[in-house]
Amino acid sequence: MIALLAMSLGTAEAQDDKAKVNSSVQEIIVYSDDFARWDKTRWYVVNELILPIPVAFARDFNWSFASYAFQMRAILSCEQASILSKKRIEVDCTIEDVGILASTQRRQKGEADRKLVAAVLEEVDSKMTGLKVQLQTDFKGGLQNIDIEGLKTSNVRQRAIQETLRQILLRVMSGFHLRIPDHAQRDGKYVEKTSALMQMPSTTASQGSSRLVHQVTVRKDGLQVVQSLGEGTTRITIPVPRFTNGRAGATTFSQSPVNQGSGTQVSGDIADVEEIEGPVLIGLNGGQEAGVEANYDLKASSVAIFERATGIMTERIWTVQGVPTASSGGGGNRLGNYQSVGRVQILGKDARPDVGPSLQVSAPRQNLEGLPPWKPLETF
Repeated sequence: MIALLAMSLGTAEAQDDKAKVNSSVQEIIVYSDDFARWDKTRWYVVNELILPIPVAFARDFNWSFASYAFQMRAILSCEQASILSKKRIEVDCTIEDVGILASTQRRQKGEADRKLVAAVLEEVDSKMTGLKVQLQTDFKGGLQNIDIEGLKTSNVRQRAIQETLRQILLRVMSGFHLRIPDHAQRDGKYVEKTSALMQMPSTTASQGSSRLVHQVTVRKDGLQVVQSLGEGTTRITIPVPRFTNGRAGATTFSQSPVNQGSGTQVSGDIADVEEIEGPVLIGLNGGQEAGVEANYDLKASSVAIFERATGIMTERIWTVQGVPTASSGGGGNRLGNYQSVGRVQILGKDARPDVGPSLQVSAPRQNLEGLPPWKPLETF
């Protein structure tokens, strides 16, 4: 539906940077609850991530694999949990169902490797189904942070797995972040800085700045359409691995097929090490002795729909593209690109869209016999 609306709207006419207000909008609705979006609502969330350095999916014991590209589909049931202040609340969202389509370069050809990936995805799916995700949100529609509850974390490996899932869910949930005054009731142009949508997963918090320009169009059918364009820069840390089973700890760089012929790959897999000695966020190995800083230029675009009667954002699609700068990671040419594409859509009480199974798929641009092909998400 958003795609059709976006096509019908066409390119918005240029407006003065002072954000002119449409004189035809005279009445502003005062909502009794600025957090009505989270008042016992259900959501369908889809996200595709292609990363310059991989995420490690892992079981509690022994097995794991690294993925540069994966897709996640989930159904969320959300409700307001606790009031932090007049402008901030905590929201509890339960993952009712989830499906993960993951690719991996290193464990995709042999039958034993494919069985390993299937076993890991089965356990990750089981962990995430029923998992509670706690969001910190503000009254303008911002998503400040998330946490996850309900996972067993009695050792370093389990804590590393928990943090990896939290980093993944941060990107999956980032489409909810959209700060708009008055719940997008007014026509005009608004600027938002430091959007959660324009951050990348990293072993440390990503640093940088971003600027999103939102163009609000009030429609006669009771809907507000928000078209957004943005750009920014971010800095992430690329981990240098430390092996613990006696093998050499050198980092090797090679061409990654996931990122159109350029990318960073670290030799090894956390299945090759005896113990995880640090958080496995992105990167193949648990322990990191040092990190290489990489800078990325980001561009983003999105379309969102608000209901004027309720002030609730009911749907949004987005795409974020990141390209390494020339000064990153030994010249930038050894680092892959970043991509986040996704959609959030409000659901009815009994709606249950099919999230599909959790299974291994071919890596982008690699169709392997016996594995389903990689199908990019088509949103716009």
